[in-house]
Amino acid sequence: MSKLSASTKFKNWAIVRLLTFCSRQPLPRLHRWGRWLGWAIYKSNGRNVAVTRTNIGLCYPHLSAEQQEQQVKASICQTATMALELGWSWMIPFEDLIASTREVHGQEYLESAKSEGKGVIILGPHLGNWEVFGLFLSHHYEMTAMYAVPKLEVMDQIITNGRSRSGMLMVPANMKGVAKLLKQLQKGELVGNLPDQEPDELSGGVFAPFMGIDAFSPKLVTRLISKTGARVVAGFARRLPDGQGFDIHFIPADEAVYDSDDITAVAGVNRMVEALVEIAPEQYQWEYKRFKRRPEGQPKIYKKGGG
Repeated sequence: MSKLSASTKFKNWAIVRLLTFCSRQPLPRLHRWGRWLGWAIYKSNGRNVAVTRTNIGLCYPHLSAEQQEQQVKASICQTATMALELGWSWMIPFEDLIASTREVHGQEYLESAKSEGKGVIILGPHLGNWEVFGLFLSHHYEMTAMYAVPKLEVMDQIITNGRSRSGMLMVPANMKGVAKLLKQLQKGELVGNLPDQEPDELSGGVFAPFMGIDAFSPKLVTRLISKTGARVVAGFARRLPDGQGFDIHFIPADEAVYDSDDITAVAGVNRMVEALVEIAPEQYQWEYKRFKRRPEGQPKIYKKGGG
């Protein structure tokens, strides 16, 4: 095994200390710090702010400039809060995390889908606290989730330990991981999917509307459905104000997700994400360059180095 450089050792030490420190804070304090940190980031007017402003301008053209800017501020503060919640989500006693769930909305949609015995694909976009959502699911159901292995080994250990303590099975984002998802679905179990980022070569993608704009979107869900007949449900953990905890929301499938045409099916997936975002738009990760890849002939949306 190669020795770690001094800079890597320091980075590992700093990450562990920071996440551990955040895990020892009460949720109301983390939320208060998140608002302060988000305000500082917003005032810096850096890349993340520029991308957020571009995305919100594209997706909410009906809002006034002032209303859009309020959305930008709110989004930056919520994203900062999510960052501070990571250590808390991964490291606090599991029973305390489960106790932070206040209400569950729409769980009957998940129960109905599961009762068909074909497996269930849970769409969990980057909305609210997706770590809490995944841990809630794996506490109540047999759950498998694909994830991109971090470059830093210490982060891989923290994430794997944090998620698997609930019984969640973690599989890497590669062909072996896809094969494992198929196997779990064939057993009638749940698998998690993050449907709202541009796909890599593993899953492939098509352009389909998201918030009225063509977005390069993954086909993995449609591939899994075609091979297993799995049902689809979407959901997220909505962050309640002032550290009060989280509400879990589920919505049923848009029937288009079962269509044999890739573009029609993926558009259905995107509409499900839109429906969840509508519940708490400020808690969506607008800082991500969701429209970076454009259809042939269309100009780039994001400026180099920013929005």
